[in-house]
Amino acid sequence: MGYKFSDRILFNSEIEFEHASTGKGGEVSVEFGYLEMKPWKNAGFRAGMLLVPVGFLNELHEPPIFHGARRPDVESAIVPSTWRENGAGLFGEAGSLSFRAYLVSGLSSAGFSASGIRGGRQSGARSKSEDFAVTGRLDWTGLGGLLLGASFFSGRSGQGATVGETEIGGRLTLVEGHLQYQWRGLELRALGARSSLEDAALINAQNSLAGAKSVGEAQYGYYLQAAYDVMSLRPSGPWSVTPFVRYERLDTQDGVPAAFQEDPATARTLVTAGLGVKPLPQVVLKADYQRARNQARTGVSQLNLAVGYLF
Repeated sequence: MGYKFSDRILFNSEIEFEHASTGKGGEVSVEFGYLEMKPWKNAGFRAGMLLVPVGFLNELHEPPIFHGARRPDVESAIVPSTWRENGAGLFGEAGSLSFRAYLVSGLSSAGFSASGIRGGRQSGARSKSEDFAVTGRLDWTGLGGLLLGASFFSGRSGQGATVGETEIGGRLTLVEGHLQYQWRGLELRALGARSSLEDAALINAQNSLAGAKSVGEAQYGYYLQAAYDVMSLRPSGPWSVTPFVRYERLDTQDGVPAAFQEDPATARTLVTAGLGVKPLPQVVLKADYQRARNQARTGVSQLNLAVGYLF
């Protein structure tokens, strides 16, 4: 929902109902909600609940937009989509370049675990702001069909917590690069992300984590994806039929503090192949098969089916 106060001031928001019922584990939440002011032709200001501008899917994450019934694991565990936070900052464009740069409340190390930083998202509601973070993104579209960009997030995550008399800093620095090429029905996409975390041993003590349950001092992930809309060969109205394949590799424990062990199950590889059928651009039927492997040999492969829509 949104409202345009004038040609230069507007409000954008998304209110989300998840898992059907708040009485059975679901929730109603504001996905984003911000005031946007654009006093200049090519730049403006945003403030409120902002989507962190990292990765392909965090800002554009609706089902008809991405391939596959599930989001890539890299953009869930390494880039913890959907990721939003209270903050303010600038956005704009200059020719083929576009940018976003925000100051936001930082993550909370109280939610970190061996599975990554996802549990540290504060999501605006009662966010602690003892520690702030800066985040930004730059994209270039100067060549037809090509998108090339990078983003980052950096800030302390301790939020005033202490272990004994030692305050946790817990600076988390995440850098990400992405590339996409589109030509007729072809779409090629690549993304890589890596993060580092300070004070991992203190965070383990804060969260009572021992042995192979340690948070990672570093995390990384990347994926490569190819898709082709076969209806581009013989167009038939708005229909699209798009097979795709995606290869992912990630590890949320790419290094742990001394005296802790890495869990081999956190280093995993996924290969996903499937099909998306759209009778209209806003409606999609999806099916894919996902082959999952990890160093502990406990990966579970699965078939995914989904119906998605956007309005």
